[in-house]
Amino acid sequence: MPKVVPEYKEDAKRRIIDAAMDVIAERGCNQMTIDDVAKRIGVTKGAVYWYFKSKEELVAAVLNRFQSDIEKTTFESFYNRPIEEVFSQLFERFSLADDRQRAIFFEMFALAARNTEVRHATREYYAGLVATFEEVIKREKKKHFIQTQVDPHTLALLLVALYSGLQNYEMVWMYQNEIKDLWTEGTKILFKTSYTGTYGEEKL
Repeated sequence: MPKVVPEYKEDAKRRIIDAAMDVIAERGCNQMTIDDVAKRIGVTKGAVYWYFKSKEELVAAVLNRFQSDIEKTTFESFYNRPIEEVFSQLFERFSLADDRQRAIFFEMFALAARNTEVRHATREYYAGLVATFEEVIKREKKKHFIQTQVDPHTLALLLVALYSGLQNYEMVWMYQNEIKDLWTEGTKILFKTSYTGTYGEEKL
């Protein structure tokens, strides 16, 4: 077995995950093989197995890529903005904007129903998404931009449910601009339109 140079390890894993994402988007999880991924980047199957012990472990790593993107979200750009604009930015930040991302995401969920490791990664993804929305809600409540007594965690769960459902709509039914309009209306309904403006002025 070849030795792995430490400084190249993360780059090698990134390339393998990128290749797996391409194959999954094109052929689906069931049809993806380690051999497919290896050929995509011009290495042997053994080189891929050096980093990922199984196909399932590689698939979980793909979903974890989505999770890591969520964890990189910062909130500085949300300060002193109307709450409806904050949620609009969040939707754009996490929207599955291209066919490749969307295909991978829903392939992950199909596999999660049958595979414990992927199911765990899926739960971690959703936990991260809920935590992100909950953090925003708490910040906005402190600034009195959200005037509701509903628990922030409950609101975050409902927002993620709305987000997930709209992603499904976009895959099979609606255009992205229609989805974004529904998101805006949905967040208003969830918060009972009790938004306040940047300077505390009530918005009806």
